[in-house]
Amino acid sequence: METISVSSPRRRRLATMILTAVCLFWGATFLLMKLGTQSVFAVFGSDWKVAGGAFFLLVRFALAAAMMPLFIPQSVRRCDKAAWKNGFWLSMVFAGGFLLQIFGLTQDDVPAGQSAFLTSLYVVSTPVLSSIILRKWPSRGVMLGVALATIGAAFIKGVPETGLSIGAWATIGCAVVFGGHIVLTDVFTRRSDALALTFTMLVWSTLWMALALALSPDAALALDVSRLGAVFSSTMFWVTELLCAFLATVLALSMLNVWQKELSPSRAAVVYTSEPVFATLLSLGATAIIGGIIPQEAHEHFSWWLVFGAAMILLANLSAEFVGRPAPKTDPTA
Repeated sequence: METISVSSPRRRRLATMILTAVCLFWGATFLLMKLGTQSVFAVFGSDWKVAGGAFFLLVRFALAAAMMPLFIPQSVRRCDKAAWKNGFWLSMVFAGGFLLQIFGLTQDDVPAGQSAFLTSLYVVSTPVLSSIILRKWPSRGVMLGVALATIGAAFIKGVPETGLSIGAWATIGCAVVFGGHIVLTDVFTRRSDALALTFTMLVWSTLWMALALALSPDAALALDVSRLGAVFSSTMFWVTELLCAFLATVLALSMLNVWQKELSPSRAAVVYTSEPVFATLLSLGATAIIGGIIPQEAHEHFSWWLVFGAAMILLANLSAEFVGRPAPKTDPTA
């Protein structure tokens, strides 16, 4: 059985709130990625999807790595051999998950509802991997939360589509890899300084994205100076890149690496399922306010499935936090 966290209930709840804020930042990246990659595809063409995604992530992680010394200087000062080594291993699953996610999203045969469900499977893969790697099994409350969160994330955009294509299998692989990232974050943030680990992971991830871009179809287009100039002159490209780099990468990953270890990996995975809720709510707001400048496929419309999915995810977090927790000890002499 998974042991109860040594953290106090107050620190666990603070960690839950901070990781929920991380999900808010991540939820915003769905729309930002759509807008940013639209600027790339407008120059390089819509067939440059895989390379375009790797290109966007390469710039995002490079900017984030450069921002770390500016905004969190201790992340560089605290770097040591262990931070570089652990950051390397953590970056492999981190970058690998992003690349699998991008490949799945670029396939025309993966509907949005199916993608949302398959990506949410990391909430299932995390306790399985945790039991294998850490030899710990989640508590009853967390397991109930896993079930509720899976249902909520699956149906938040309606009944999920059936049938598995190569893009769908890539998305399943992404969910498994992200589950591994959650477990390994718990391991490595206990061995290295969390902020130093964030910096080294971003440096390594930048190199992985450069390699992915080099191996992508039509990668040679990235050397076209005129096209690069057109992309880099786009205000939308830089606004989305800078927001993704600072909010969803520097700030979010630093908060995650510092605070996730206060929760079990399985409990953290349940918290992270609030990301699609924020993504949908932010997309609803953007559709209503600036719908004219965002791509049609990014438009969001209200559905009672959103209410159902959000309610299931809320119940999942309440279950993981309160069900199966030992009652507080009382002083018999009181």
